[in-house]
Amino acid sequence: MEISLGKAYSYSRTFTDDDVRNYANLSADDNVVHLDAELAAGTIFGQRVVHGIFVAGMFSKIFGTIYPGTGAIYLEQNLKFLRPVFFNDVTTARVTLTEFNTEKRHGTFTTECFNSRNEKVLTGSARILFPADAS
Repeated sequence: MEISLGKAYSYSRTFTDDDVRNYANLSADDNVVHLDAELAAGTIFGQRVVHGIFVAGMFSKIFGTIYPGTGAIYLEQNLKFLRPVFFNDVTTARVTLTEFNTEKRHGTFTTECFNSRNEKVLTGSARILFPADAS
């Protein structure tokens, strides 16, 4: 596996009503801001929004299946939620490798999500244990 500092990896998806309802059921977070359009209209967002931590789950998709991929272990994640993610808007997660400790096989990444208008909606950093074949 190639270790290339500064290289970015991304994944895009659209969050639908069904996605959010399924996540609300699995997480037991049934806050009206996610599920009830009428009540959510009265919030600072003016409409329903996707669970922020559900959006952050896009990073797990990248780390577990794209880079470093199979065998990677998520060790740490810091997050800052900047803007809401709305239903049916394309959201893109991007991770960029910024540091790599060869001895420990730990990679540090910047983690960011953007909406379809390229506005940053989420930012943070992650530390990942790379699989044994990392060099």
